[in-house]
Order: sequence, then C-alpha cells, then structure tokens
Amino acid sequence: MSMTRLINRAVSVTMGPGGAPVAFQYAGGRERVREVLDTWAETGRWWEQEPEQVAYRVATQSGGVFELTFIPREKRWMLYKAYD
Repeated sequence: MSMTRLINRAVSVTMGPGGAPVAFQYAGGRERVREVLDTWAETGRWWEQEPEQVAYRVATQSGGVFELTFIPREKRWMLYKAYD
C-alpha cells in the first residue's frame, strides 16, 4: 500500500520548453524529472479568490513520485505531495 506525505511548500523548479517541470530542489538535493505521469488544472475556491493552479504528478530519476503545482498568477511552484 502506498502512502502520501503532504509537503505543501514553495520549491525552486526548472521548467522545460512547454512549461512542464524538468527538475526541482528537494531535501537539499536536485531531483530530475524522468517522466510527467499526469497533469491537470485546478480552479481552486474561486469564491475565496483562490488562484488557479496547474498540477503535475512526476516520476524522478531517483525513483520518487511527487506532485508539483504551479500557480500562474503568482509565478510560484509548490511541492505539494511525495508518494512513498
């Protein structure tokens, strides 16, 4: 059974030509994205002025699976979850 850890903190991300993440900083190191497993848009609670986000579930070269979100309005990346 797989577990998820909620991390939900700002992270530095390197984007590829299409805007998808290709690498990000995590736990003092650099994770390289091997594959984008899924991507989707989340509108957020618009009635509370929560910004739209683009979510990416990625597999890294080190074998990890993470969920990153990009908030276009703020030009900010968040590392949302780590899957164990």
